[in-house]
Amino acid sequence: MKNNAQSANAANPFEGTTSKSAFGAIAFRYLPFWPIFVFTIVVSLTISYFYIHYQTPIYEANTTILLKDSRTNDNTNVLEALGLSKSAKTVENEIEVLKSRVLMEQVVRDLGLYAMIYNKGALRDILIYPTPVKFVALNPAEIKNSPDLPISFEYVPTKNYVIISGKQYPLGSPVRTPYGDFIINPVKTDKPVTAQSFKGEYYLRVRSVKTAAKFTLSALAVTPAVRSSSLIQLKMIDEVPIRAEDILNDLVAVYNNSGIQEKNQTAENTLAFINERLVLVTKELSGVETELQDYRETQGIVDLSTEGRNYIDNARQNTIQLAQIQVQLDVLDQIEKYIVKKGNKSGLVPSTLGITDPILLQLLEKLYAAELELANLRQTSGENSPPVAAVQEQINQIKPGLLENLHALRQNLLTTQTTLRSEGSFNSTRLRGVPQKERKFLEISRQQAIKNNIYTLLLTKREEVALSRAAAVADSRIINYAESKGTPVKPIPLNIYLVGLTVGVIIGIIFVLLREQYNQEVLFRSEIERKTDATVLAEILHDDSGETLVIKDGSRTVIAEQFRALRTSLNFIGIADEKKTILVTSSISGEGKSFTAINLAVSLALTGKRVAILEFDLRKPKISKMMEIPQEPGISNYMAGLATYEDISLSMADRNIPGLVILPAGTIPPNPTELMLNGRLDVLMAKLNEDFDYILIDSPPIGLVTDAKILNKYVNASLYMVRHKYTPKYYLNLIDHIQSNNELSNVNIIFNGLKLRGILGRYGQGYGAGYGYGYGYGYGYGYGYGYGYGYGYTQEDDNKPRGLKGLFAAIFRKPAKKGKK
Repeated sequence: MKNNAQSANAANPFEGTTSKSAFGAIAFRYLPFWPIFVFTIVVSLTISYFYIHYQTPIYEANTTILLKDSRTNDNTNVLEALGLSKSAKTVENEIEVLKSRVLMEQVVRDLGLYAMIYNKGALRDILIYPTPVKFVALNPAEIKNSPDLPISFEYVPTKNYVIISGKQYPLGSPVRTPYGDFIINPVKTDKPVTAQSFKGEYYLRVRSVKTAAKFTLSALAVTPAVRSSSLIQLKMIDEVPIRAEDILNDLVAVYNNSGIQEKNQTAENTLAFINERLVLVTKELSGVETELQDYRETQGIVDLSTEGRNYIDNARQNTIQLAQIQVQLDVLDQIEKYIVKKGNKSGLVPSTLGITDPILLQLLEKLYAAELELANLRQTSGENSPPVAAVQEQINQIKPGLLENLHALRQNLLTTQTTLRSEGSFNSTRLRGVPQKERKFLEISRQQAIKNNIYTLLLTKREEVALSRAAAVADSRIINYAESKGTPVKPIPLNIYLVGLTVGVIIGIIFVLLREQYNQEVLFRSEIERKTDATVLAEILHDDSGETLVIKDGSRTVIAEQFRALRTSLNFIGIADEKKTILVTSSISGEGKSFTAINLAVSLALTGKRVAILEFDLRKPKISKMMEIPQEPGISNYMAGLATYEDISLSMADRNIPGLVILPAGTIPPNPTELMLNGRLDVLMAKLNEDFDYILIDSPPIGLVTDAKILNKYVNASLYMVRHKYTPKYYLNLIDHIQSNNELSNVNIIFNGLKLRGILGRYGQGYGAGYGYGYGYGYGYGYGYGYGYGYGYTQEDDNKPRGLKGLFAAIFRKPAKKGKK
């Protein structure tokens, strides 16, 4: 069965099964090929060594900047108040700004990276930085790329000129080169540059500003330094660490200057706008003030509010005065009635309320006194008495004057009343015109206030913007200036050596896989067991001795012990007593069936048994040649009736193998199959069964001819030879087919020609050497037998590379060595 592997062979060094551990499996598969791995690893590490020493080292410089929060920057408040400030800067946006081509082109112009000088080396060029001279482009935009071919360059400090492509160019003066207009200035250093300090072969490389910026940007990395922070880290890789530092420092400086220039430009634009507006607002304010002055003059307005209040007070006073005058007029009327209508009768004098005229009050007082005296006299004297008459006369004299005074006073009051009424009408008219005047005045005053506020605001903001421009600073702060590491980041020797070691191991693994995994021949016992149900009865090592007989009396070699083990295993497949006939066959020629048959027979004979070997490979007999015995007469002669049994039986007693008899093949017949079917074979086999304890039949390969199938009816067990690194894998399917169809009896496989895995193996050879003489299987050029997959046998050597096998053999193994198997 396919899974019927003997436990004794589980740890066999030739077995292809995996061990219990993964490490054991890897060791089993690859450790035998350690010379290949040593070779590939040494070659890979050697290549790594030269790669490290001749690869241009690349250094890395780092710098870190802190992005300020512009929302907390006092300098931007003015612009924010004017609505001209930008939004707050973000880390992501500033990273893209730092990686912009515009900034890098300015760095290229600042550092003169468009013209670099190299020292010509045997395997690599060395960049010279800082250069002894600096190329300052007069028109950076017009710089042309130099050709890929090196431009020869020579600096002659003693004569103050350089030589470019054989042409001299003076230092410190504008010069025109094929690549642009430059001023070539010597670089000031602490150590003077001399011709001796500038030795070797140098060349110049000129690139346009855009090209140089593109190459420099490719070596720049800008990333956030810390997650969720405003720190930005810049990394630059370059073959010169100092240049990497200069590029980063200048890039940060250019970035900061760009931000400051942007702020200053914004401030300049704001100042220009404010000044322009000031001119316009000044004109408008002047016009409004002139209009206000004209309005005051035309309307006679000093203080419109005060005048309005005066108008109201005058109207109130007018009303009061008119009321007082009216009271006085009424009093005068009462007094007049008193004087005119009373006559000579005495009575109460009317009130003089509101009358302030002293003459009228004096006359009224006299009149009142005279009338009081008249009334008293009339009580004591007659009506016509002189005292009464005198007093009456006095009264009559007072009344005309009093009435005259009264009329004059009334006229004055009426005149005053008319005047007051006229003034009240005027005040009412003026008071009704105040709101209209006040509205117009307020409109003009409001325009004046607005223009004045704008003017004041613009003056204030102009001063603030000027202050902001003077105090403008960058929006970022350098945390760490650019600093390069002391060791190159590429190539890293340890990594390169690890890669070389890995590549060496991988190449070794690929070699083993190509040699074994993708090999077309059988290499492992497990391959046999996977393909067929036949039992692997024994494994026979490859023998380089070249001897036919490897087992002898007293021999203790490994291969002799293996044949003894095979002899013992015959009991387990039923070979005993009456079951004594063993057929030895194979798929193709050269798998060692004749060698195995001979040594197995010798091993049986050494135990005192009688053993017969039938050389039934009538087309290509090998046993007689290997044993150096006569091939004729033999089996073919016997079956043709040309020889007797005694004629063809050759005893090996003279070779110290008394129990062994060989029946050679005889003359090679043209029709061996038909000859085997004439009936004499039955007689021969019956005779052999009577005379011998074991009968071994060396048959032709069953994969080529059907002779073995004809012989199968006489056979008790079949030993099927599979040769290591020789039998094609697809012939294992033939074994399975033969067993499943019972074309051979009791099929057991002998895995032959095993060698220790690896390049050196046990014998210091590879897998190439094969067993047997390797003669072509056939009668010559006209009678060859062939089989598929590119293998055809004639009289050529079996080990000669053929087809795909030949391709692999030519690549992976040594030339075949002929042996007697």
